[in-house]
Amino acid sequence: MVQKEIAIEMFYTGWPGNRVPDFPAAMCDAIMQKGAVPHITWEPWVSGIPSPLDGIIDGSYDAYLAGYAGQTKSWGKPLFIRVGHEMNGNWYPWCGQSNGGATTDGFGDLLKPDGPERFVAAYRKIRQIFDSVGVRNVSWVWCPNNFSTPYESWNQPELYYPGDDVVDWIGLDGYNWGASQSWSGWSSFYDTFNEIYNRFKSYPKPLMIGEFASTELGGNKGPWIRDVFFYTKLLYTRIKAITWFNINSETDWRVNSSLAALTAYQESVADPYYLSSVPVTEVHSPERELTELTFAAPSPNPSNGAVRLRVTLPQGALCALRVCNVLGQEVRTIVDGMLPAGPHEFTWDTRDQYGSDLPTGVYFALLQTNGVRSVQKIILTK
Repeated sequence: MVQKEIAIEMFYTGWPGNRVPDFPAAMCDAIMQKGAVPHITWEPWVSGIPSPLDGIIDGSYDAYLAGYAGQTKSWGKPLFIRVGHEMNGNWYPWCGQSNGGATTDGFGDLLKPDGPERFVAAYRKIRQIFDSVGVRNVSWVWCPNNFSTPYESWNQPELYYPGDDVVDWIGLDGYNWGASQSWSGWSSFYDTFNEIYNRFKSYPKPLMIGEFASTELGGNKGPWIRDVFFYTKLLYTRIKAITWFNINSETDWRVNSSLAALTAYQESVADPYYLSSVPVTEVHSPERELTELTFAAPSPNPSNGAVRLRVTLPQGALCALRVCNVLGQEVRTIVDGMLPAGPHEFTWDTRDQYGSDLPTGVYFALLQTNGVRSVQKIILTK
């Protein structure tokens, strides 16, 4: 439908009440046969005393976990598992509010809120059991929601982070509910993800959008979708995978909820930046290379005149330095060719390719070299 193959396919399974190991091998096989990598959102609908997650922490689910881990190991192919997502909301039994909330005297450290602390303990227990069984084919995803409910200091997502040693990917969930609910309003893609992205972009893990979508109600879904692919390519470059929640449920989240939405999605994913399969070999790390390459903040910024752009290269390389508008359209090429090692300074006179003055607004300076992409935001105030 979107005229491009799916690289990663996510689906949901819950922990069964009978606690019989139930790794979904048939579903994973079907996804693999289509050339995609399975991504299991594994929902721990568990019970425990006094809080649901105590059932995991106290060992009541150890046999189920060990059996599931063994099945996962036997299946043997790469997959993602996202367990206990959106724990900083209040709508799942594994959430902080249902597991002690802000109290500090019911579990563990008296200086830490019990809700997040229980979640961390449960997550680490799950990973510990999988490691003990020798599971090596899982990439573990930890995934908070883009806003915390309730929005209180004890319920901030950072408090739920279980540690670099047990997390492989950081996921970010968020939705534009628009006018679909009595309590909601239209939220741009930028407003939906900017804060949560900036909270976690410095963590030493690749980021993904675990699940997201937009309604049609209260705004214009086509441009919203185009913004998704503009920002993930040019600004939110730590995001390495995205999963659209393609379901008609609380509202019509689907990419084909209208012809305009589907067209926007098709045209956006046609960009070769968005891969139709997961590479089978590890390529060089852009994050490592960027520690050597410097793309300094534009100066002055904001600016009502010329803008200086400074780049330092560790070695000679082919470079493209371009300026784009908020629609992702190139308005000016600053340089496109070989540059020697060392510092370089360029001046953009804030005109377009044809010598016309550009209006007030937000622009992006995009540097590309040796497979590395770096972006700086520029604000013009004329």
